[in-house]
Amino acid sequence: MQKHVEIAQEVYTDYDALWHLVTMGVLDSDHAPSSGTSAQTTKPIRVAMIDTSVAVDHPNLKDAINHDLSLDLFSNRLGAFSYHDPDDKLGAIDLNTATGVTAGLPRTAAILSEFIDRLSHGSRSWVDGVQPTVSPAFSSHGTAIAGLIGGRATVESEVYGASAVQPSQIPLPYRGVDPNCEIVPISTNFDIDPESLIVAFLYAELIDADVVVLPRTIPDPTRMYPELSQIKIDGKSLMELTSPEELTHEMSELWNELAELIINVSINRPVVCAGGNSNELYGIYPANLADDNNGIISVGSVNAKGYISSYSSHQNVTVFAPSDDAEAFSSAEVRLDEQRHSYSSVGVPPINSNRKFSHFDIISTDVPGVHGYSRSPFQGTVPDAGIREFGSYYCRFGGTSAASALVGGFLALGQSSGALCRESDGIAKKTWLLSKCVPLANEAPDRVIPSWTGSVAFADSRG
Repeated sequence: MQKHVEIAQEVYTDYDALWHLVTMGVLDSDHAPSSGTSAQTTKPIRVAMIDTSVAVDHPNLKDAINHDLSLDLFSNRLGAFSYHDPDDKLGAIDLNTATGVTAGLPRTAAILSEFIDRLSHGSRSWVDGVQPTVSPAFSSHGTAIAGLIGGRATVESEVYGASAVQPSQIPLPYRGVDPNCEIVPISTNFDIDPESLIVAFLYAELIDADVVVLPRTIPDPTRMYPELSQIKIDGKSLMELTSPEELTHEMSELWNELAELIINVSINRPVVCAGGNSNELYGIYPANLADDNNGIISVGSVNAKGYISSYSSHQNVTVFAPSDDAEAFSSAEVRLDEQRHSYSSVGVPPINSNRKFSHFDIISTDVPGVHGYSRSPFQGTVPDAGIREFGSYYCRFGGTSAASALVGGFLALGQSSGALCRESDGIAKKTWLLSKCVPLANEAPDRVIPSWTGSVAFADSRG
């Protein structure tokens, strides 16, 4: 006769979808904005977001996105204006053409000259009628990043109830770190193409962005993993030998100039980069370019218990910011989710008793749809168009991408509130950010997290 054994599992408790803002002191525990965070600038702080496109019709984002300046570099090498009609003529764009970021970079200077001509008054918004690649189908990552940076609370949303035939208006109280900033999406492809990234950073410079957020890696075949570049075979680095395409002299020069350009841009305005999600030794590129002499900010992630996320880079990280976590089972660390339905303690060494794992995710804006990322178990009428339920506007998100978005929003908030002078250069803004950081109590003293109030309150208090 079989013996039935019941294993008691804890039930996941509800948690605050804006816990990351409470942790960083941007909101208090009642979701009221912390003292000193109200907007003091008449002109919105401009955040250039180099990533995928954004679902600009999302209720929490439609007022956050600068539709006129949004640029798509996926469809055209010199960009198409994402939300203009194809035959629209460009108006006069206020460009920061006095920039010196191309000094000593001849190929980049030539691209800049061509790009400025493309942006000239009267040019067509699209090039040769090629449609910008900014469909919501391509926009999940950028939509989540934009929500974390500058999402706005709204009541203009139509949601179908589980049994209702007619939509009803409900509030969407979600918000980003700085709901007063403006976001300029600069969408690029993910091919090995240094030129499109050069144009992206030049555009961030030309439109005089106050902050640049790059929540991704750049596939430079010689800089993605610096440790592989140190291994030489017949005069070539292992990185070059394993590159998916032959590195021509021209491409090599473009990659080198891109690296210099990113550093030069960061001197003028901070460049916030995701640090990497695979425990990279030096961080992913270009986060691994961060040092005391530039304005590049490498961001790692910390979970809701205050421990560095199991996947996050540890070394060469400027600051850490809230994000999700992941299980780990290796010789270096055992970090398991003891609430997972299939969890068993058999074979788990006692080291897991430290209970570092947190199941808390970051909640962010999602491409609106019937189901979103997580299909609801509730039954009801599915509309032919529109949104079925509240949750279809949001998704679970994480990684150092989410953390970098929060840091970019924090820098924007500093400038919106007047706590940080927007005319400061990239290094000064990076210095201000570090002055607003506090140590992570559960980690080494040099592991720090931005805090508006000078203290942090992590959401997952279970031991």
